[in-house]
Amino acid sequence: MLLTKRDRGHKAFPEFAPFRFPELFNDLWSEEGLTARDRWIPAMDVSETETEYKVRLEAPGVSKDDIKIELENGVLTISGEKTVKEEHKEEKCYRVERRYGSFARSLKFTDIDQDNVGANFRDGVLEVTVKKTEQAKPKKIDIN
Repeated sequence: MLLTKRDRGHKAFPEFAPFRFPELFNDLWSEEGLTARDRWIPAMDVSETETEYKVRLEAPGVSKDDIKIELENGVLTISGEKTVKEEHKEEKCYRVERRYGSFARSLKFTDIDQDNVGANFRDGVLEVTVKKTEQAKPKKIDIN
């Protein structure tokens, strides 16, 4: 199956697209007056093996000092901020596509060892490894 990412930015009237109806309400009550399309939300992948979960979050242009990782009651929260590094006051901007601002992503786990979590940040990608508890690991049962 081929999946294609939908780009709503090139529609003539994206606000009136019927499949966007729920998003219109999200935009009304958004924080800081930003619509869902204006906010910067880093892409995230979550994978699982028999022994651990891996969370990979793309954060290009963000320093590791600007990222915070918390784990409380099985909820992993990754938050941070991407700030504008330079200003071009003398220049006219014709197109601005890069997004900045704060973000927070949270995941709920039920079978993890909260004391066995690691993180690595390299080339703009944060990788968080969360180990499963012993009881959560698959167990082979022999048939008599």
